[in-house]
Amino acid sequence: MTNTHDASGRAVDDFLAEAEEIVEKLNIDLVTLSDCADSGECDPDLLNAIFRGSHSLKGLAGMFGFTEIQSLSHNLENLLDSLRLGKIPLTPETMNVLFDSMELLSGIIRGIGSGEDHSAAIEDAVSRLNACASAREALEVSPLRELGMPEKVLSSLTEYEEHRLLENVKKRRNIFSIHASFSLMSFDQDLGEISDTLKKEGEVVSTLPSASASPESFIDFDILFGTDLDEEGLTALLDRDGLTIIHYGSAAQPEERSAPPVAAPASPPPSSPLPSVPAPATPATVPAGIDDQLTAKSMSRTVRVDIGKLDELMNIVGELVLSHSTIADITTRMRLAGFSSLAIELGKAAKGLDRKLTELQKGVMEIRMIPVGQLFEKMVRIVRKVSREQGKKVDLKLFGADTELDKLIIEDISDPMVHIIRNAIDHGLETPEERIAAGKPERGTIRLSSYQKGNHVVIEVADDGRGFNIEKVKQKALEKGLIKTLEGVSDRDALDFIFLPGFSTADKVSELSGRGVGMDVVKSNIAAVSGMVDIESEFGKGSRIIITLPITLAIIKALLVLTADRTYAIPITSVLETIIVEEREILTVERKEVYQLRETTLPLVRLERFFKVKRETPEPGSFYVVVVGVAEKRLGIIVDDLVGQQDIVIKSLGDMFKGYKGISGAADLGDQRTILVMDVGGIIGEALRSGG
Repeated sequence: MTNTHDASGRAVDDFLAEAEEIVEKLNIDLVTLSDCADSGECDPDLLNAIFRGSHSLKGLAGMFGFTEIQSLSHNLENLLDSLRLGKIPLTPETMNVLFDSMELLSGIIRGIGSGEDHSAAIEDAVSRLNACASAREALEVSPLRELGMPEKVLSSLTEYEEHRLLENVKKRRNIFSIHASFSLMSFDQDLGEISDTLKKEGEVVSTLPSASASPESFIDFDILFGTDLDEEGLTALLDRDGLTIIHYGSAAQPEERSAPPVAAPASPPPSSPLPSVPAPATPATVPAGIDDQLTAKSMSRTVRVDIGKLDELMNIVGELVLSHSTIADITTRMRLAGFSSLAIELGKAAKGLDRKLTELQKGVMEIRMIPVGQLFEKMVRIVRKVSREQGKKVDLKLFGADTELDKLIIEDISDPMVHIIRNAIDHGLETPEERIAAGKPERGTIRLSSYQKGNHVVIEVADDGRGFNIEKVKQKALEKGLIKTLEGVSDRDALDFIFLPGFSTADKVSELSGRGVGMDVVKSNIAAVSGMVDIESEFGKGSRIIITLPITLAIIKALLVLTADRTYAIPITSVLETIIVEEREILTVERKEVYQLRETTLPLVRLERFFKVKRETPEPGSFYVVVVGVAEKRLGIIVDDLVGQQDIVIKSLGDMFKGYKGISGAADLGDQRTILVMDVGGIIGEALRSGG
């Protein structure tokens, strides 16, 4: 098979997983459609679903470079389009062609990478598909003309809607036009309720907006509906005031209006000869080997699993980790109690369990990891749409798409990423005319990149636009009363104002931005997954937004610390080092406590003061400082004691505690205690802004 793709690559596995799912669904739907051909009653939604599936397979094959699959799917799509528009009848011969084509597609997909040539079989299948699609069912007089419908109504119908109306007439259904008026405040909900009610007793052929007597507060719709109910039954079904019902063709419909059902006989009447559809005279339709290898085996080795099931599995692993901690604690107590021989045996078993738990934990976490490229691909569509709306020319460059991140984290940052991209196009990039005047290329560039940094993943969104006007940001902050004077406000501090609720430097509000309700939500959503967001900008040259995220939020190793007789957990991935500090070594600079750590000045925060915990015992003369860091930011957290390291499973605290800064969740310890898990990124951001 001729491809532009390396059949041994990971992308082929992705294609197989997706294609197998589409083909399986198509096969099931074709069996249902075959029953329709036998009974003469065909669900239009079923035909539409098969058509969409074929279209999806064509696009997927084209994206991965499988041109032969793309070509066969395209011709299959053409035949299905003719069927759903009623251009050709659904006959047993047509069903045979559809089944043979799907069997051929399945065989080709299953044999990807074998190098087998399927061109002759595909050529034969395409010939048969095209022969079917070229068949036409002639109607001497359109029954639609006998309904007495206004010409403007008929002309407003799409080709598909006209076909569905014709099918309802053929089945001798009553055709009604229902005129309904809705309030602009609730028309979508009201219209949906009426449509759902109607679909239970017939088919909604079309829904068209209509002129309203009060367009400032109402919107009208004309619903074309086919049903076996009479006018009285329809009125009782809807049971709603303000409806106008018109019964088209209300005079008794003549007998000759009756037409063959959807499943037409194999031999058409002489007046409308159909082109002959070549029957499969020989087994050559399916390539040699495919028929013999017909199997129910799956094409790929991929299993799609609901993320909820993985969460449940991870929780079970977490409980096992806690059980292991309990066993280890019992082992220690047994040794102290004099049961040394039993303690040694139990200790060995506990270590073996620990090794297997580590492997299990690693395996489950790897299952949850997906490439960031899946998120980046969604941004391509956003960039195209927004740039077209804004009349700007934008090139999107992607780097590091293979970097892996927890599936749940990627889902949680999807919306913030969309807002950042939209902001970059709306606020950041200039129009082509402005860029040329500034000596820049006509096309702006947005660079989307990701890379792993230690136990974190960094995602950067950079543009070569106008950048932030720092002085304008400071002035806006002064106007809003966020600062009393511009003195002492650094450029770094000014950029932090952008993340405050209601803050915007836009001169006018657009559909995309300018209301000041975006970047604060971006920051809070990213903080909710223990991440940090930062901005770098140079006026006239562009901006860079840096998002730092933990690789996973499932089971983590944490450092347990004690302060004011309370235990807290700090994710070990954020801990850089721990040091012992004397009270006299702490300095105060601009009312902020700092410590001189080697060649740098380390800002400090006392944990009990941050959480406003009342201390029952006096502060010790010396204490531990846990140096933590996220991205380039560093902070020293002052605690009374270090308890030790332990694997923990972070549990959500729910919406009630959502607004608390510096807390990412809670965790159970092996001794039945529950402790709070610190959000290091949130503590760093809050402490540096407020001065500890």
